[in-house]
Amino acid sequence: MKLAPQYEFSETQRAAMQKARRLEWISIAYLISVIILMYLVMGASQTMKTAWIEDCLSLIPPICFLVGSRICWRPPSEHYPYGFHRVVSVLFLCAALALLCMGTYLLVDALIKLGGREHPTIGMKEFFGKDAWLGWWMILVLLWGTFPPVILGRAKIKYAETLHDKILITDGKMNKADWMTAVAAIGGVLGVGMGWWWADAGAAALISLDIVKDGWKQSKDAVTGLINRAPTSLDDNYLDLHKQIETELERIDWIERARVRLYEHGHLIFGDGVVKTANTDPIPPEKMREAMQIVQVMDWRVQDFSLTVDRQEDI
Repeated sequence: MKLAPQYEFSETQRAAMQKARRLEWISIAYLISVIILMYLVMGASQTMKTAWIEDCLSLIPPICFLVGSRICWRPPSEHYPYGFHRVVSVLFLCAALALLCMGTYLLVDALIKLGGREHPTIGMKEFFGKDAWLGWWMILVLLWGTFPPVILGRAKIKYAETLHDKILITDGKMNKADWMTAVAAIGGVLGVGMGWWWADAGAAALISLDIVKDGWKQSKDAVTGLINRAPTSLDDNYLDLHKQIETELERIDWIERARVRLYEHGHLIFGDGVVKTANTDPIPPEKMREAMQIVQVMDWRVQDFSLTVDRQEDI
């Protein structure tokens, strides 16, 4: 049985992976601190409850990345001849569905409370022997949950581009957007303090909408990635790599025309090509191997590429 080739990271990629894993461990430790603090000051606020659940959901991408980065690089085996790279797409789908389902639940819950005209209250609570309005502590905790993720998110996006890791890029973008959640939550808390009964559930609905939007986009990307979609960039734009490969192959003197198809397999790209030769002479195996090597050096992600000859008029 022919097994897919096992890709080895370059030195740059290996260093980026180590730093990305370290960042994700830092993110998990940081998120746990935010989750605990937010739970302590949450009270009866719908906004705080929604923001707290969003922070709990934010643990999913870093955990998926840490698990996936261990499994996907296992060497191919007899029962898994194509390797384990697609586990990244599976974990990506799991994380996206969790966001979508929970976001939908929170949005419906917030709308029900708005429709029921529920009037939340944020009372006083004793801290360190003194009574203080709980809303000020909520705002302090929300601010703690705002700025560190932006810094972490920028670093994750940088390493995701080196590794072409969609879980990592998604996690980084979510971190960068966390400030919007905090602003909405702070607005909801201040609104309740000013007597605006609708501010709490309204802010919760806005946060829920953001969760639903992220969950929907990521679910769509994950599902299309599992059905052998053509390769895309981290910004979800289709690449013209197949056209570049066809052009490069047609520059070889014995190839008259080439047609290529590619699909994403986790981090990597697998594919095949069909070429029409300039004449009917037999093609030595060495020339076929050289042509395939030319393709594989065009992009580090192209790891399993096969080439066949078809002498028909049209290919």
